[in-house]
Amino acid sequence: MRVTDLIERIEAVAVPARAASWDRSGIQIAGTGVVCDRLAVALDPLPGVIADALAWGAQVVLTHHPLALTPRLPDRVDDYHRVLSLVLGHGATLYSAHTSLDVVTDGPAGWLADALALENRCILEPAGRTPFVSLRYGAPASAGIANEALAALPRVTTASLSPDGLDVVCPAGSRRAVAAAFLTAIPDATLLAVTELAEPFETYGYGLVGDLPQPTDGSAFLDRLASLLPRSFFTLAGQLPATVARLAYCPGSGADMAARAFAAGADVYVTGDLKYHQAQAVPPGRCLIDVGHFSLEEVMMRHFAADLAAAFGPNGPEVRFFAGADPIAAHFPDGTATPRTE
Repeated sequence: MRVTDLIERIEAVAVPARAASWDRSGIQIAGTGVVCDRLAVALDPLPGVIADALAWGAQVVLTHHPLALTPRLPDRVDDYHRVLSLVLGHGATLYSAHTSLDVVTDGPAGWLADALALENRCILEPAGRTPFVSLRYGAPASAGIANEALAALPRVTTASLSPDGLDVVCPAGSRRAVAAAFLTAIPDATLLAVTELAEPFETYGYGLVGDLPQPTDGSAFLDRLASLLPRSFFTLAGQLPATVARLAYCPGSGADMAARAFAAGADVYVTGDLKYHQAQAVPPGRCLIDVGHFSLEEVMMRHFAADLAAAFGPNGPEVRFFAGADPIAAHFPDGTATPRTE
């Protein structure tokens, strides 16, 4: 697959226009290669992870976190310098899907809601709305091939095939990627028209709040959460309810959204990077569970890698997830310590 086509497939899910204004999602280091048959996916662009990915033969490395939010000269030998040297030395491409992926709550960022089967889901902090467009194609030669191609495309909302043509509806931000992927799958397809629809709009944003299928004992909920995350300890603020019925969560650093989560009726809010005064502000009878910045996003990227592999299929680029390590460990007064998860 061409590198440009691969990036379009990534951006069909993690739409660049949805990234926060302060963010640096997108190409971090442009590569000299034109074709990619191995895509590496990881949470952080750290030297060890990058070295392993390049040794495996990756032509493109996709990470969640950017190489730097403020680009600078490589004027000292540090991790930034080492990553630049590694990637440039191999002619590879480094790409970051940061806040552009954080807002995909109906995709990789929604993995915890899926794992817990949350119902009545709502976005915790809406960030914007995207209109939908309809792509009108001339009737392809094979309806069966068309349906298979559409099933493999990300972000396609609806598609209808008739003797007169094929109509594909998708968010406006995904239009180019959907059109490119569809043309790759069905070379004889002719795009006749693109129409922006008056409605509906797709709301996107950070975090989710929803109801558990059944109210759950608080301790049992903690055990269930622990079974899903690559971390052996959590930090709790407030009081763990005897019963958890409604949950909110935000991957990464979302402690500043706690008030919004509890206002939405959450018994428990799961996120990372909790600060002292934020912990003090947790309302009575509610609980904020800090699972660390690493754990929710590490699993999110593992899911994104699996989604991309499924979308590419057996004839597309090979996708491999490279696990990271939580940089934070816990030490207890009795001398025990939690090891960092590799």
